[in-house]
Amino acid sequence: MQMPLLIEASVHSPNAFPGDPAPYAGADSFTFVHLRIRDAEGITGHGFTGRFLAREVAGFLNNTVAESWPTLGEDPVGDLMARFNPRAMTGVVISALSALNIALTDLRAKRSGVSVSTLLGGTRTKAPVHVTCGFSALDIDALVEACGREVASGARGVKVLVAAKERGTAEDVARLKAVREAIGMDADLIADANCGMDFETAKEFMCAVADLNLAWLEEPVRANNRYELSKLAGQNIVPLGAGQMEQSADRFALLGEAGVSVIQPNAVFAGGFRSAIDVAQRAASNGHTISPAGGWDILNLHWMCGAMAVGAIELHRAQARIARLLMPSGPTLVDGNLHVPDAPGLGLEPDEDSLEKCRVQ
Repeated sequence: MQMPLLIEASVHSPNAFPGDPAPYAGADSFTFVHLRIRDAEGITGHGFTGRFLAREVAGFLNNTVAESWPTLGEDPVGDLMARFNPRAMTGVVISALSALNIALTDLRAKRSGVSVSTLLGGTRTKAPVHVTCGFSALDIDALVEACGREVASGARGVKVLVAAKERGTAEDVARLKAVREAIGMDADLIADANCGMDFETAKEFMCAVADLNLAWLEEPVRANNRYELSKLAGQNIVPLGAGQMEQSADRFALLGEAGVSVIQPNAVFAGGFRSAIDVAQRAASNGHTISPAGGWDILNLHWMCGAMAVGAIELHRAQARIARLLMPSGPTLVDGNLHVPDAPGLGLEPDEDSLEKCRVQ
């Protein structure tokens, strides 16, 4: 493998613009790692991973990966995995290799003059959208207005956050009922608990929303406990979704075996594009729906359109503060579909000045 002229990872934490949703899952909600790999021809591949242990992930990329590169073969990600994660643990190494796979794929696509989606199979050029817009900070009127606006604009459905600390089950149910009334019964309505419920609360919630025709309830129980998920799935009340930040193929398989209907790999966490595709294709062959979640729609669009003939993309409105740094024109949403950018690679145009201003490492 030719030694790149540049391997550099940096950590960024962008500030909000007026109207941006506030963090709802911790102060580091919008922290991310940006990896650049530049070849001898001056072409740069961009890779990304998310918030967890971001400084440690960047350190591994800047030091261990860069120092190891001269000894790697044609499959650098596989070589690094074998060398530094032979027991297939999750955490820093998988996050770092997620960013590395994405950057190398972006670089290969640019060298070939095609989009990443085309490089990954080019199965379709667009995907329908579920918009995450039902944030906990919104009062019920603002919630209904936001969700109604997205569906009226063509979105297949909306995702509403539940299980916020300041709210109980009854209030969450009332909010969802108001949204369902506003968007009608044909649009998909998804409730996302972000692993915020215990088993009994999740069961109570599912019974209370049984008549709302939820597309699925996303990650209801803490730690995605597969035994509790299995018991909830066995109630056959509401379909379940999970997996947006899982990092192990075995964990995804176990979630499927537990009765989770919607498998949700995100390339920035799951090991990159190839790993996300492998998980998705295996799950789809077993009858599961595939719908990546956890943000980063501008990346997940490529593998979903490249390798999967069906399945919706989550368009995460809270990640606007990240997307505008990387794709100033924003993702192309037309008639309720996200369209693959008509440009080589990922189609990104990183705003280097703005990235530097929010760089924290």
